[in-house]
Amino acid sequence: MTMRAWLWLGTVLNALIFVPAALMAYNAVELAMENNAGVVVAVAALFVALPIFCVLTPYAAWRIHNKRTEDRNAALMMAAPLVYAAFLVLFLLNN
Repeated sequence: MTMRAWLWLGTVLNALIFVPAALMAYNAVELAMENNAGVVVAVAALFVALPIFCVLTPYAAWRIHNKRTEDRNAALMMAAPLVYAAFLVLFLLNN
């Protein structure tokens, strides 16, 4: 696959992850507003970061690709939200 194909695949995956991530972040913020415990606020901050990653990562990866077309860091950067989402799933399952 070409670098552009990897970038488009990553962009689509990040777009698919964005909606559930935004819903989880919204629910986490609601929970943090109800319970003012420090741990709940910290967990809410973890969930708020995922939709931000889903939006900013494709933008940054496409900028890298436009400057240096053969740089593989752009395609690897697309995996950051996926790895972070896996971390959050493991975090939820273990606690």
